[in-house]
Amino acid sequence: MDIPNHATRVLGGMRNWRFAAGSGQASATEEHSWIGATSLTSTKRKNVMETSRLCYLSVTVLIAVSILSGCGRGSGQPTNISYRQVGICKGFEAASGPVTSRADEGYAVFKIETVDNAKSNKAFAFDPKLLYIDQSTPQQHAKQVWEWDRRYASTDSRFPQSLGISLAPDTTIPAGGKLDINSFVVIPVGINNPSGGAEANKLAFELLHDSGNSENTASGQIRVSEGMVFSKTNAADTKWTVVENCKELAIK
Repeated sequence: MDIPNHATRVLGGMRNWRFAAGSGQASATEEHSWIGATSLTSTKRKNVMETSRLCYLSVTVLIAVSILSGCGRGSGQPTNISYRQVGICKGFEAASGPVTSRADEGYAVFKIETVDNAKSNKAFAFDPKLLYIDQSTPQQHAKQVWEWDRRYASTDSRFPQSLGISLAPDTTIPAGGKLDINSFVVIPVGINNPSGGAEANKLAFELLHDSGNSENTASGQIRVSEGMVFSKTNAADTKWTVVENCKELAIK
């Protein structure tokens, strides 16, 4: 899967801003050196240059304060997504024939219960295709994000058709709104503990949300995982096993 390099674009934007600021500071330094080299040291010239430097510093401080203020505000309180892990299975019989996962994989089924945007001051574009499970090793986490082992939600129509479920739809929750989703996502996952985490928890999966692209930022919507909180409603001590037939899962 091609993963949009949104993180790089956002960070790249910050790098460009710092470069521009750095260029401004370099320009001021060059101007100051020129003043030192010249023999014209009249009070008028000094006053002009000091005023220019003060203006420059004022603008720089103003920009910095604005950026810090914006970072602190964000989108208000985070959007809360509540969900429940239904189970893990190996395959099922579809109208087109048997559907079977790879030997070291299974299908993790989740029910998305609600998306609560009541405390946010921006609309939230919920795209279930951006939900994923991170099965990266510590070594992979040390690399670029596109090198992580992220398992994304499937869009295979055989799942809803064969299991009698509805896949969670794309939808936009307005600022201050809350929506009951009560639909499902299915994610092919590694069941052989690819992340190298605790063996006892290798089948207990946590959903995350890719920040996707920022094309809808201009319209006032957000798709950033930093502004989200996931609430898993299963009991903390739930034990999981892999079921061979997905139709045997207690999907409700």
